[in-house]
Amino acid sequence: MANPFTIAMKDQDVQRALGDLARKDGGLVQASLKNIGIAMVKSVRRRFDAEQAPDGTPWKPLSPAYRAGKKGQKILQESGMRGGLLGTIVWQLVGSNAVAIGTNKIYAAIHQFGGTVLPRKGDFLVFKLGGRLIFARKVVIPARPFLGLSAADRQTLLDTIEDVANADWHGTAAP
Repeated sequence: MANPFTIAMKDQDVQRALGDLARKDGGLVQASLKNIGIAMVKSVRRRFDAEQAPDGTPWKPLSPAYRAGKKGQKILQESGMRGGLLGTIVWQLVGSNAVAIGTNKIYAAIHQFGGTVLPRKGDFLVFKLGGRLIFARKVVIPARPFLGLSAADRQTLLDTIEDVANADWHGTAAP
C-alpha cells in the first residue's frame, strides 16, 4: 500500500486494551489487529455506500455540472468498486503492533482532505464533463473524508479486542 498520507488514530482505550492483551499473550495482538483491519475496511466501504464521513457528516454533493451525465452515480465511485478508490481500500499489518487501513491511489488525499487542483503546464486544466470539453483555471474539490474512526468503529475495535482476549484458543474458537 502506497503511503501518500497518514492519519494516525491513537485512542487511549483501544491502546490500553491492546496493551492488556499483549501482557496476556503477545500473539493475540496480531490476531486482534487482523480482525480490526478487516472490520475497518468494511466500515470504510459502508461510508462510501452512505456517502458520509466517519463522524456521520454527509459528503458534499457532486456539482450539478458534474452530476449531469452521472445519473445514479455515487460520489467517489465513478469507476465502480473494483476500478476506483473504493476497490483499493485495504488493511495491512505494520510491524507487530499496528494496522494500517488505506489505499494506493495517489488522488485519495485530495478527496480525504479537499483541495484545489491547478494546471501544471499552461494556463488551464482541460477535461471532459458531460460530453463537453472544459477549460478551467482551477478546480476546487471539497473534502469528503472516508478514512477515520467513528464512535461505532471505536466500539467495534474494543469489542474485537475483547472477543480475541476471550476466545478459547485451545478449542475451536479462533479468529
